[in-house]
Amino acid sequence: MAWGNKADNRDTTYKEQILAKVRNALLEKQEALFKDVDKHTETWVPIKEEDGTAVTFAQNFTDNSGIFIYLESEREFADCIKQLAPENGWEPLWCTSPVMRAMLDKYGIPYSTSPEREPNQKLVSLTECECLIAKTGSILLSDALTKTREAYALADILLVFATTEQIVGGLKDAFLTVEKKYKGNKPSQLSIITGPSRCSDIEQTLVIGANGVRQVAVFLVDEE
Repeated sequence: MAWGNKADNRDTTYKEQILAKVRNALLEKQEALFKDVDKHTETWVPIKEEDGTAVTFAQNFTDNSGIFIYLESEREFADCIKQLAPENGWEPLWCTSPVMRAMLDKYGIPYSTSPEREPNQKLVSLTECECLIAKTGSILLSDALTKTREAYALADILLVFATTEQIVGGLKDAFLTVEKKYKGNKPSQLSIITGPSRCSDIEQTLVIGANGVRQVAVFLVDEE
């Protein structure tokens, strides 16, 4: 049997029928789906006035398996890291953020700019963030801060330094904050992290930290 490109007439007819149906569907004006959707009403639960954005963020973040630590000063944050790093085998911390490296230098905390680690040693990344989103309990990160996306993509444990002034209400507020900060020179990538990575197997069993970041901790420093 010769190998050729001759098309089967039945296939051609079938294809023409399909294309005709597509053309007719495009020509027919369909009634708009979800035409009654309210695009202006807030979809997230409003922040309770008595709680405020800080408490709301902490509750939603911990509900998503995040670790929340409140601190009263930068010095207290440094003391906390100095205690946690050697106790948990995190040294040296992986830090690509110029701002955070300057802070670590200031307090004499060892760090590395390379993600290479000994076998079985956890890769712990320390960075700051663009803002914290109260209504979702999320962290907004950008490669403008870390200088590399790997800082929050490769780490086993992600440690995030933030201040109370960085907490915003919702996603819209977060994007407006970034737009105002960078103006015409926006970061090439923004990432929203809400707790450690999650996935489910074929039996729909939820597994936390199987792929991506296994633990996420926010150190919130009160600058007031």
